[in-house]
Amino acid sequence: MRGRNYRNRESGASLILGIISLVMIIPMLGLTVDVGVLYAAKARLQAGVDGASLAAARALNLGLTVSEQTTSAQQNAVNWFYANYPPGNWATSGTVMNTSNVVVTPGTNVRSVSVTATSNVPTYFMKWFNFNSTTITAIGTASRRDVVVMMIMDRSASMNNSNGCANMRSAAKIFTGQFAAGRDQIGMVEFGGSSWVDSSPTTNFQTVLGYSNASGSGAGIIDNITCNDNTNTPEGISLGYNELYKMNLPGAFNILMFFTDGIPNSMTLNFKNVMLGTSGCQDSTGKAISAGGNMATHPRSWTPGWTLPGGYYSPNIPAGPIGVVISQDPTGTQTQGVNTYQGMNVNNANYSLISAAAAPGCSFPSNNQHYVNDFQLLPPTDVWGNSLVENSYNPLTTNGSGDVVLSSVADDGTALSGNNLLFHYAARNAADEAAQQARTNATIPATIFGVGLGGTSQAPPGYDFMQRITNDPNPDLYNSPALYPACSAEPTCQHWTAQPQGTFIFSSSPTELNRVFLTMASQILRLSH
Repeated sequence: MRGRNYRNRESGASLILGIISLVMIIPMLGLTVDVGVLYAAKARLQAGVDGASLAAARALNLGLTVSEQTTSAQQNAVNWFYANYPPGNWATSGTVMNTSNVVVTPGTNVRSVSVTATSNVPTYFMKWFNFNSTTITAIGTASRRDVVVMMIMDRSASMNNSNGCANMRSAAKIFTGQFAAGRDQIGMVEFGGSSWVDSSPTTNFQTVLGYSNASGSGAGIIDNITCNDNTNTPEGISLGYNELYKMNLPGAFNILMFFTDGIPNSMTLNFKNVMLGTSGCQDSTGKAISAGGNMATHPRSWTPGWTLPGGYYSPNIPAGPIGVVISQDPTGTQTQGVNTYQGMNVNNANYSLISAAAAPGCSFPSNNQHYVNDFQLLPPTDVWGNSLVENSYNPLTTNGSGDVVLSSVADDGTALSGNNLLFHYAARNAADEAAQQARTNATIPATIFGVGLGGTSQAPPGYDFMQRITNDPNPDLYNSPALYPACSAEPTCQHWTAQPQGTFIFSSSPTELNRVFLTMASQILRLSH
């Protein structure tokens, strides 16, 4: 009997302990469930404010004034938040997120956006303890760097074909219309045989340059671009970067937006230390080359030095026999973006010297099939310091002084009187060097975005050339089927991992330029966040 009573008492104690345990375990299980719901709702709320802050930052370019841009950012954030966190989401209630919860804070070359939201999450088991809901709060932040852009626009004569020049003007205005007036800064360089700066970067770019967007449009310098020249690409890139450097805004997103429809065919050179050939060009003593004159020892000051106050290119370009040398474009087809030369019409090669009228015998008129032989050497660099020799791209022969030796025989043994092929090699090398100087500057490194245009009845810019200029390692991501492979698959392409990576887009025809320029603007704005 004693054993049975003991076991009964033990069973009763176990029942009591089990009941007491349930009183503790059930709330703990309930707390676990409620905490799980709470964390899930908080994660969803956090995703909502994170996305809203990014949406706000991207909307900071909408509006003509900073005040309008702030209003656009606030409303865009609210719209995005409630599209992704609608009322009643996860059975929440009392969600608070309105324009007053979106704060835009200006800074030096950057604007920050902070978005705050609160919501009440119901409990299920904790109601036993009179906890009916819990308030959660989430904060999302994003920033947008101000963008400083120099547009480098090709105004060569070939742009007149297929209405290319008009389409370029339209596309350029769409591009400027995507950025924030009053904060972002945009300027423009036009390049042809000669080049000039239309405008340094300015926050008033929409008024100065012109623009088109959903808010309207306005006329400006872009509307006045006339296409009727050659393609001095090295000078265009150098002039554009010089304007970025003068702005001296290292905290901003510094961009060169480069557009061209052809390969470089011109360079600005200083022949002070390079002897000319058999022409009647006279030196400062009045002697011709054939009579013992020497441009190296008696340089004639044909043009004044170029003054570039506060610029990257220092010292300033010296006085001397400075001229733009222009060569005929090649004919032929493209294979993976590399121009295949199929012969030259040397008679139409147009080598010319600017401001040479005061130098007897130094003017090389067009339609003279012999003057191409007057250049036996080219200086090692153009006037901007861009090297004409790049052995990893287009190898050229130099003499003991480093001057480029022009040969009348191409690498394949084809006779090329006038050295047109080698001159094109030198021009592409100089453009490639100009882009590298812009990307590698320690103070103001520039990111280069490039648009190449086809469909103007001229050999378009080589794909490998544009990939090198923009430092874009990717294959064609914008045309179907793709027109070119990744840089690593092209023998003359090179990608520098330590330098800023840009984007190259090829437009197959002028009618595609509006879409391409809009895509490029979106890419730049995405990377500015």
